[in-house]
Amino acid sequence: MERRPGERIRRFFLKAGMGLLAAFLLLSLLPYLIPLPRVREPRGPFPESTHFDFQGGALHYRVWTSGEIRGKALLVHGLGGSTFSWRHNAAPLVEAGYLVAAVDLPGFGYSSRSRGMDHSQTARARILWKLMDHLDRDLEREAAALDWNLVGHSMGGGTIAAMALQDPHRVESLTFAAGSVYGRPPGTFSRVLSYPPTARWLQLAAHYYFLTFDRVEGLLTSAYGREPSAEEVTGYLEPLSLPGTLDTLLGMARTPQTTVPLENITAPALLIWGEEDAWVPLDAGRRLAENLPAAELRVIPGTGHCPMETRPQEFNLALLDFLEKVQGQGR
Repeated sequence: MERRPGERIRRFFLKAGMGLLAAFLLLSLLPYLIPLPRVREPRGPFPESTHFDFQGGALHYRVWTSGEIRGKALLVHGLGGSTFSWRHNAAPLVEAGYLVAAVDLPGFGYSSRSRGMDHSQTARARILWKLMDHLDRDLEREAAALDWNLVGHSMGGGTIAAMALQDPHRVESLTFAAGSVYGRPPGTFSRVLSYPPTARWLQLAAHYYFLTFDRVEGLLTSAYGREPSAEEVTGYLEPLSLPGTLDTLLGMARTPQTTVPLENITAPALLIWGEEDAWVPLDAGRRLAENLPAAELRVIPGTGHCPMETRPQEFNLALLDFLEKVQGQGR
């Protein structure tokens, strides 16, 4: 007996639905059958490395100082970076009389990685102020009383902006190196990531495809605006290869990032931008200069998103000149 058209259509959709369900279940289970590769232990922290315990983990940080302290500077890296990102900048600051602290934000560098960590800029700022309290307690009274000069690259720019709003009386100045300070609302992608198999697929993709020497080399080429050396690629790749890095990135993708009220930041601010920055374009720097009440913009020609690494001499000169000016104002 010939089936009616309506019945044939129903059977077709039933088979199609069963097929889609089977494919969905297969894609949901398959990533857990693929093993993650063994992660080679990195060379480890640096000779001056220290860890500071906070609720939820430990921060890796490095401190340099020499002789009398005339100022204090905190260096905060950007997305995917670490204290390695400031390897060309600490020594000139120390020579100028500054105590310099560089920190790995939670989930990056050699700091702790843990699921469920709050990756908002507000949470990061609170943790860093606890670290500053810890550092100040070990200083002589006169040095401990000095305010902090906060330096943030890219994502770290949003962190130091949040710090300046949380405790403005302890901030002498802000320096944004291609600072990324404007937030974003949660999107569809962040909701998709809440499904565990999706996160597992991304974890596999990261280890087998993205966290390789060639991929990191390509990302740095884009960020630097030039080809990186093998040492530069390795300096980024090794801490990124630590277990849990992807959990950090997924947690960040799920976390809405709000723009802090920049107009409430009154500390002097220096904005250092690469003219050819393809990641946080110069227009973003001009916009930031307009939104901050006391800001000056320095543009370094012919460089990209990481001027403190690719043009350290010009970067350090601009930073030290600015800090000298701020100290001269007697803030």
